Amino acid sequence: MYTTLSTSIRVLVNAEALNMAESVGNYTRHRKAPIVLYSGGEYSVIYAPAVSGEALAHGYQQLLAQIGKSRNLPITMLDQQGYFLKFSSTDILNNWYPELTSIIGQKDISKWVNNSRLEDIEKAFLKASIVADIGGFLLAEKLLKRTSAIRFSYMVPTLDALTGGGAAITPQLHVRYAPPEIQKEEQAIIYVESGSALYTFTAELVASDIGKLFYSKQSDPDLDKQKCDRIKAAIDALISLIDGILFGAKRSRYMPLWNIRSIVVTVSNGPVEFIASPGLTKSFIKETYERAVALTKALDDEEVINIYTYCSEEIEKPELKTDVKNVTYEETNSHTEALLKAKEKILELLKCSK
Repeated sequence: MYTTLSTSIRVLVNAEALNMAESVGNYTRHRKAPIVLYSGGEYSVIYAPAVSGEALAHGYQQLLAQIGKSRNLPITMLDQQGYFLKFSSTDILNNWYPELTSIIGQKDISKWVNNSRLEDIEKAFLKASIVADIGGFLLAEKLLKRTSAIRFSYMVPTLDALTGGGAAITPQLHVRYAPPEIQKEEQAIIYVESGSALYTFTAELVASDIGKLFYSKQSDPDLDKQKCDRIKAAIDALISLIDGILFGAKRSRYMPLWNIRSIVVTVSNGPVEFIASPGLTKSFIKETYERAVALTKALDDEEVINIYTYCSEEIEKPELKTDVKNVTYEETNSHTEALLKAKEKILELLKCSK
């Protein structure tokens, strides 16, 4: 059974430089992505400002490390510094992951890993870092892989914003100043591309995978004790990321002006993961509800899906079906309230409410 939290968001962001792709001389370019539009019976491609899922995931993992440290959950030194190597190579284990020595009882971590079973390595890594637990890892030398429990799409302009001219990129002039006594070469004129758009992105958290061992048939008592705390930290990090747009580059002097226009949050419990429809169009909440109803019927009511929404724009709303028992729908007063209600439901399903 999978217990999954999924959300799709439409957020208005002005004057942002959250994801820069490259520099050409003194010109720093904003990341762009190809977007397919359908109009007049034909498809066309345009390139629009975008923020990669990796940028969102990095911001999420930074928040997760901060929250984990404040709650005395296991966090490595590299996690705290924002370097998410996550045990990716045996060559770096001895120098960069001293936290493992107390867990395995040996100083030569690489030697221990090379001579250990996959289930023992997995347990050690999960006990050392909740970021590796939730964000996943890959130790290629041992073919040891943990799929991330948190997944992000790219953040791209909505289709209605693109067709209506609601997305733009423009360079902004910046000057690095130096006193007259210093050589003129020390001064520089810099251009940074600024993006503004009504963006959308989708995130999914498979909460039931947190603290779960995939290479061992036996559970671990230490991980079992922390399971609920890890789940709460994972959800709180996602709420914080969305609530404050706490991700991306150049926020020290390029803090984006943002406003969440609408959001749909789903909590699903059943044999498959359910993901909310992307907010590319104004029908995304309606589509999410209709898909949820269809899926629960297709699975013979084995799946239960709870939907929470918030809208501050004109959005197509679903026609609720009174005869459907396995899908609930609730409108809230803010995007944060929708996320908190989803959190309460997840904790209830996973018996972490107390």
